Amino acid sequence: MKQYIFLLFGLLIAAGGFAQYPVQPGRIEQNSADLTRSMADLPMISETRSLLELATGWTLQDNGEWLSKENSIPWKDQSLNKSSKPSYKLGKENFINLEVRDVLVNNEMFVVFIMRFKTGWYEFPMLMEDWHKQIGVTYFVCKLSKFQNVIPEKMEFNKFYIQNLDALCDNTIIGFDERYLNSTIAYNIHEILTLKTITPHNLLIAFSGVQAGGQTTARFRLIQVMNKEKFYGPYLDAKNRDKLFKGSYYECDFGSFRSLINYSGGSYIQAFTGVPKSSDEYYKRGLSDYASGNYIQAISNLTEASKYPPYSTFFLTYAYRANARQKVGDNAAAMMDFDKAISLKPAEQNYYSAWLTVIYNRGVARFNNKDRDGACADWNTALQFGLKDVANDQAIKDHCRGYRFTGPSVVMTQSVSTNFTEAGGPESMTDYYKVYWEGVWKYEHGNFQEALRYFNRAIELRPQDKAFMVYYYRGSCKLKLSDFGGALTDLDMSLAFNASNQGDASMMKSVYYNHGMANYMLGNYAMACSDFQKAKSAGMNTPESVDFMNQVCK
Repeated sequence: MKQYIFLLFGLLIAAGGFAQYPVQPGRIEQNSADLTRSMADLPMISETRSLLELATGWTLQDNGEWLSKENSIPWKDQSLNKSSKPSYKLGKENFINLEVRDVLVNNEMFVVFIMRFKTGWYEFPMLMEDWHKQIGVTYFVCKLSKFQNVIPEKMEFNKFYIQNLDALCDNTIIGFDERYLNSTIAYNIHEILTLKTITPHNLLIAFSGVQAGGQTTARFRLIQVMNKEKFYGPYLDAKNRDKLFKGSYYECDFGSFRSLINYSGGSYIQAFTGVPKSSDEYYKRGLSDYASGNYIQAISNLTEASKYPPYSTFFLTYAYRANARQKVGDNAAAMMDFDKAISLKPAEQNYYSAWLTVIYNRGVARFNNKDRDGACADWNTALQFGLKDVANDQAIKDHCRGYRFTGPSVVMTQSVSTNFTEAGGPESMTDYYKVYWEGVWKYEHGNFQEALRYFNRAIELRPQDKAFMVYYYRGSCKLKLSDFGGALTDLDMSLAFNASNQGDASMMKSVYYNHGMANYMLGNYAMACSDFQKAKSAGMNTPESVDFMNQVCK
């Protein structure tokens, strides 16, 4: 599969790089260097450095027998391994391939460890019927030195090792677009560094080189845990090393695993060179020219890229060209490109903040064109729609005193990317049930940011309803998006409405479980354990959930 290098000067608009700050009142001119955000901390991601596509997963079942499956860890419960349900056939975990890429973060080499896996969803989840297949990707970003220490320099065969990757950031994406994976990861890295937050999950890799029967193999486990020492600490304890492979593990050829970990990468990523022969190459060279300051050529290459899919409907194509046109003084054309970029609202939730940043950038352009009201409209719109950006907040504070915000500067019913199922979005919809079920559909497909908008709209349409399920889903969306306080508030509402006999008894196990997760992430451990006990009493019995609850509440 062809990979794409979106060199993350290719995400500068999305991450705020090259976004111009307004000229301060009382100053006639300002050095252009002061108007440009620093690009020093923007990551640059490579193509694939190493790949593992085949391993055998082993599990010790509850009947005392070991069971193996290609690229999958079978269930401990033997009855689940015999089930004909598609979700159980995938195993406790599985992978399509394991991949390594380089990423340069603040001039230090990091690794992006990518796990592609099979997943899916039931159209009728309570009945477990009508399975829809999907592909997901989970990635962890860590320092190169930590990753390559998975196999110690002086390793011994038949000895157990475990490495804490101490992840900088992580994410899981369902139904992702391979073309934009590098950009998505890089924006996540930038956001973590900018907001100075701690990623919620961590990855430990347990490893043992095995020599037996004339063969040399590698056994390994990919242990995804909450990023708290309470959870990953016991795995690292030397007294627990002999337990690492007693229940399950993957096994593959030793040379293949060593090549995955100790790959010959680490070189600095070069900008695109050569004559472009496709829309992908025109796009990449356009970004390369932009980063090097060759704005005229960047405009030319991005214009060529914009003639063909997917770049003809990719909002960043026009956002970069808008910035390039501003750099050469073509303000009228730049404004047209900003308008075009904003009209192509991306379907992928990972680009939502990037799209809001483009609205902020258009506000900057309007301010520099002496359109103060238009600038304030854009900045307030970006803020209302959820942009968390210090520059946007400061611009409003410095330049919008006395300005009355009467509504969004973005017309939500405008033409948007063809990926959207509802061109106007939930804000333009008036059918409560259609809004609710569209939110459920997006939630079940992992598009939590968009689902949240639909549930917000459902509550706006019928605020008087004690909608047990709407608040459950909205709280669950907020939980997935790490808004733990908001999640707890909504799930409290859901529980309160259930007390008024408005709830669905079959859903209570999930309500209590998610309520417990929100409490746990907020540090309310005793309340979390109380919630988890209620979840168990209500019927929560999925193996992963039970294992997690047992770890928390020993």
